Amino acid sequence: MALRTGISYFGNRTLRHVESDMKDIAGAGFDYVVHCFTESDLLWGLESMREIVAISHAAGLEVHLDPWGVAGVFGGEALSKIVTWNTDACQVLGDGTAVGVICLNHPKLLPFLKEWIDAGIDIGADLIFFDEPHWYPGDLWYIGKPAGDADLRWSCRCPVCLERFRDETGRDMPLIRDAEVQRFRADAVLRLTTELIGYTHSKQVTTDLCLLPHGITFDLVGVDDWEPFGAFPGLDYFGTDPYWRAGDTVPMEPYVRPNAAAVRRLCDEHGLRDQYWVQGYGFPRGAEDEIAAAIDIAVEEGMTDIAIWGYRASESMSRLWSGDIDRTWQVVVDALARHR
Repeated sequence: MALRTGISYFGNRTLRHVESDMKDIAGAGFDYVVHCFTESDLLWGLESMREIVAISHAAGLEVHLDPWGVAGVFGGEALSKIVTWNTDACQVLGDGTAVGVICLNHPKLLPFLKEWIDAGIDIGADLIFFDEPHWYPGDLWYIGKPAGDADLRWSCRCPVCLERFRDETGRDMPLIRDAEVQRFRADAVLRLTTELIGYTHSKQVTTDLCLLPHGITFDLVGVDDWEPFGAFPGLDYFGTDPYWRAGDTVPMEPYVRPNAAAVRRLCDEHGLRDQYWVQGYGFPRGAEDEIAAAIDIAVEEGMTDIAIWGYRASESMSRLWSGDIDRTWQVVVDALARHR
């Protein structure tokens, strides 16, 4: 089977530059582009995004849309506006702090996400990509660490969650997470994602789900078992994204290989198509060949669809820069070309 390849794209909404970049992406051999479709795009740039989708199609690219940072419950560095308008729906940490992320159990969340899906379909998406649905990840993604008890920096203890937990378990939610709290949180991610995938499938649009990888402590996000997600009716693609140089660096192969093997097993079991994300940003000068090695491993483990985050080493965001952006991008292009 021929290898399919994709690339994420964000940080630019000027159409003439987008057109040049889409031609560059298509010329590099990519099959699809994953456009980050943010709340800002939804509110103030919907027609810009419609044009960007059309430009991408004209370049011969399939278009996937990613709810990047939407409501704070999906992966991505984009900030959420809806939380500022619905502060009653924010997640509440164990220490009582409200954070700028909508609670996965709050009744305001699902209707808003369906509006986002409808808009994405309307502007021409070929696929909706549900990227890393999660709870507030503690202080993992904060530049500065707030003071306080780390054991209490988890969510969610908002009134909706407290009442639902009591109804489901017959006891009050404890301040310190235990196994029953973890199950409650995982069930919420599963329930929301099931609703979103089912809704998108009902619109006859292809669906894709990426869950955070195994092997690093992501217990705060509430997803530690992929198996229930593989059985979603209406799910077409499943994958993960073991970025070994995102935040704390970990050894590449022991992180990438087992996650690729786990994706392959789940996809085979449930008849899903795989999609595997390889880090393409944030490399110190001289470490770029790790990307090629990771792509080789993914292919060895049976991945047939490899996506890279992101276009030209995510050069539009300085915190993600590589030491040598041109070299990083060239390694990506050359490594994928060898496997096509």
